[in-house]
Amino acid sequence: MRSLFHRLQPRSGFTLVELLVVIAIIGVLVGLLLPAVQAAREAARRSTCTNNQKQIALALHNHHDSKGSFPRGMEQWMGGSGEITTQSPYTGTKYDKRRWSWFFRVLPYVEQQRLYDQQFDWYYKNATFGDWPSSAAWCSFKNTATPNWVNTIVPSFTCPSDTSYPKTKSANAPGNDQGFHGNHLLIAGNTSFNPTGPWSSTQLNGVAFALSAVKGKDVTDGLSKTMGVAEILVVPDNDTGWAAGDEDMRGRYHNSYEVLSCVSTLYTPNTSVADRVSNCNGTKIARAPCTAVGTTQHISSRSNHVSGVTVSFLDGSSRFVADAVDVTVYNAWGSRNGGEVAAND
Repeated sequence: MRSLFHRLQPRSGFTLVELLVVIAIIGVLVGLLLPAVQAAREAARRSTCTNNQKQIALALHNHHDSKGSFPRGMEQWMGGSGEITTQSPYTGTKYDKRRWSWFFRVLPYVEQQRLYDQQFDWYYKNATFGDWPSSAAWCSFKNTATPNWVNTIVPSFTCPSDTSYPKTKSANAPGNDQGFHGNHLLIAGNTSFNPTGPWSSTQLNGVAFALSAVKGKDVTDGLSKTMGVAEILVVPDNDTGWAAGDEDMRGRYHNSYEVLSCVSTLYTPNTSVADRVSNCNGTKIARAPCTAVGTTQHISSRSNHVSGVTVSFLDGSSRFVADAVDVTVYNAWGSRNGGEVAAND
């Protein structure tokens, strides 16, 4: 009788309403947790980005201690190509057009001596003074395949918050890949890269520009008041080949015949004003607009961080600069000798 009674007792459990309430509560908790997790991950990525950039800032000082100046932004005037020795209209000095950037010069100071040695062999031990492989109309050497080291990723020059990272391939001719593109660039100044024509790219007011050799004593505004490094977003190329709108040159460290591995502080971080370079995918990434043009070119600092970018000053310090930074202050940070009074707060 007792066992029959127990069998007739109703079983306890969730009603449908109670189950729906529990599911709703779990959904709310997940909804609250995910943004926190994403924020924590972005904080970690931003920290890595800052640490990577700081290594470059310190490398600039090590280069200065070893060579007596900060590295040249690029080893030829803007837009130069070929191997002809040309005389500067400003100094009378003759320069060979060599398509490499400051990236090559700082490699030994970010524990990349082997990669530096490979590039040294390429740039200094061939008949074309390190020009890039291209059409047979220039010289037969350029028909050789692009060297293997061109696609080597150096983590110090990247930012994990960039969804296009790492970029090593470009939509160029077969065997003529442009290689590793990075997120961290040096500061050319607070103007366009070629304000009055190609040779004016050698007369800018930042720390690294075409044929620059800036010394610490030249930074009269003070090392703690002058930016040395800033970040950008790299943009993938289309697959249709080399042409305006198919190949995005921003952040290119190799084959730098334009100031593509440098930044201007002409506009504030993540500005809506489009960058101006010869070739770019101006609509591929909304935060990195660009106009393909050859005059008054410039690249602004950009990132996927929330409301700002990471920058480093010439004293080796790094900080996060908000998009809403005062434009006058930001302009002043890009100049090494403007005599401006600009706080770092």
